Amino acid sequence: MKSIFIFSLVPLALVFAGVIIGSMRGVDAEREPIPTPPPAATSGPAPTAPAGTTAIEISASSLAFDKTSLSAPAGKPVQLTMHNRDAGIPHNVAIYTNRSASQKIFGGDLHTGPGDKVYTFDASSNPGTYFFRCDVHPDTMSGNFVVQ
Repeated sequence: MKSIFIFSLVPLALVFAGVIIGSMRGVDAEREPIPTPPPAATSGPAPTAPAGTTAIEISASSLAFDKTSLSAPAGKPVQLTMHNRDAGIPHNVAIYTNRSASQKIFGGDLHTGPGDKVYTFDASSNPGTYFFRCDVHPDTMSGNFVVQ
């Protein structure tokens, strides 16, 4: 009786071992497509700014801006191009009188990446150092906007 029991367990053990070994080799992974992230947006140069307009570029990537200081001449038009490299994440650029962010001078629309957003506005006519940030991620994406 003991030998019958052992012989009936052998096929069951072989099936179990086959399942374990098959899953270790990744057989199921070959049948299921693995989603891949969308390709990063490739962008050419920023659009050409009209004569007399200051062109500025900034990139948003990994929830951070690549620059912490931007500058423009007082009272002149500004064309600010934001390159959002964070797929599926909205960013913007907003300019405030100071770090308290209580008085907004300019607020750009949110733009979900990847892609580029062009903002146009006039720099303050009062020279000084102002504050810019992404309104969605103010703790990690901010800097100084210097008006000369």
